[in-house]
This record gives sequence, C-alpha cells and structure tokens, in this order.
Amino acid sequence: MNHIWKFDEWKDLELHSVKDKILNISANSLRLGDLTVRDLCLLASSNKTPVGLYVFSDTREVLYAGKTHGRSLHERMISHIDHRDPIAGSPHLARLAQSLVKLGDALSGSEAVERILDMKTIWLPIPSSVCSHGNHKKFIAMVERRLLWHGCLDPKYNSPRVKRNDTFSIKGRRYDLTPETALGSVSLI
Repeated sequence: MNHIWKFDEWKDLELHSVKDKILNISANSLRLGDLTVRDLCLLASSNKTPVGLYVFSDTREVLYAGKTHGRSLHERMISHIDHRDPIAGSPHLARLAQSLVKLGDALSGSEAVERILDMKTIWLPIPSSVCSHGNHKKFIAMVERRLLWHGCLDPKYNSPRVKRNDTFSIKGRRYDLTPETALGSVSLI
C-alpha cells in the first residue's frame, strides 16, 4: 500500500509544502506499470471510497496530477494508457499520452504509454465521510485545483492555463489559492 497517501496524512499540509512531501513519498512508491490489478482495486475491494486524486512523478519532479470522482482509480488509470488518437466527440481520455508526444518527451503514443507506465504513482483517496454526499465531487475538484496550482505541485504535463491561476471557480463560487491554504481544507465548501 505504499502508493496510497491517506487523507489524514495530507489534509492539513499547507500547499507550499506538498510538493516536497509528494517527491519524498514517490521514492518508495511503485511505478504505474508495477501496480497489480489488486493494488489498483484495493479501495474498491475493501468497501472504501475508490475516488480522489492521483499524482505521477519520477522522484525529481511532479509530472501529472488528476482526479477521479465518477470512476474509480482503476478505471481512470486504464484511460491514461490508451495511446490511440482521440476521436472528436468521444470520451477519450488519453490527453497525458498526447501531451508527452506534443512536448517531445515521447516520439509516439506507444512510447508515451511506456513513459507513463514508468511514472511513480501516488493515490490520495478522499473518503466520502469528509463532507456531505452532494459536496464530495466538488471537494475532490477543489483539492485537484489546489494540487495543480504553481504554488503547490505545478505538474509538468498539466495545462499551464490551470496551473498559473491564483484563483479558481467551482459552481459559480470563486476560491483563492495561497501558500498557507491547507490541501484538505473543507471549511470553504
């Protein structure tokens, strides 16, 4: 279970300190390609909420951060290793592989998939007990925006447009990002 970073271990961390902690944890985390199906399904098979956030790194830098709230972690990971070109209007989610190719870090979709499989993987589950059912999805989106922020993780392959904003909006409400904001603060929901 060295790929799972429990909510109680990270919820009170201030955004400015999360990146160093993630990189330290990633030193002992498994690469995505080394996780077994059992590892990926662990939360779902133990009746715990299999939704939350995930971070890919290579121990030197954070490469990508994402969320899953409508699908479980194991469903989401499979979409990241699909190397096919997207079809307009389809729910294709292989943007990470496309980003590696577009930035010149992989020559093809297949090579990008190999690079993704070599990325260290950390899973940050968000238990449903943290907030009301109606706010669980919103809270996951809030934590994702905090992680993506340039003052927190600033992941290499996530959209620069999202990472540079010091504010974000969810359902019409604006939130500010500061270095002292607690990653798992639920007080603003």
